[in-house]
Amino acid sequence: MIERIDGGGVSQFRDVIKQLGHNVEVDIEYATILAPPPALRVQVDNMKIELDADDVIVPEHLREHTRKVSVKAVEPTTLELNRYTRVTKETESSAPVNSKAFSDVFNFGGFTSGTFEITFHDTLKAGDRVAVASFGAGQRYIVLDRIGGAADGA
Repeated sequence: MIERIDGGGVSQFRDVIKQLGHNVEVDIEYATILAPPPALRVQVDNMKIELDADDVIVPEHLREHTRKVSVKAVEPTTLELNRYTRVTKETESSAPVNSKAFSDVFNFGGFTSGTFEITFHDTLKAGDRVAVASFGAGQRYIVLDRIGGAADGA
């Protein structure tokens, strides 16, 4: 039977894993990135020693990487904003401000189709809070994902 789980989303996720699918050879823990890759240093909560790049696997989505994407051509698009209020000042003197209703039309051109490359630059940074899974009797770690600020994982 599953017990009621209290706490924030991250704490609840950790507890669900422990109740339903906990494997004694893999533990989910929280950590803080002390230095980003390539000179990675990680401090796992409640551990005295720091881990370095030789101890930790960082998945591609947390490193700078390039992906190829295909884009389908899109026809030109028109966006119409109806009846919004534009405020203009009539004079620089103490004359009252005049508000009028306007309608504007914005035209966007078509997009080129083809195959393109996108580079993702959002890598791990010092201070990032992460969830890590330890395996191999606690000798190796893999960063699962960012979890937010210190209040989310502590």
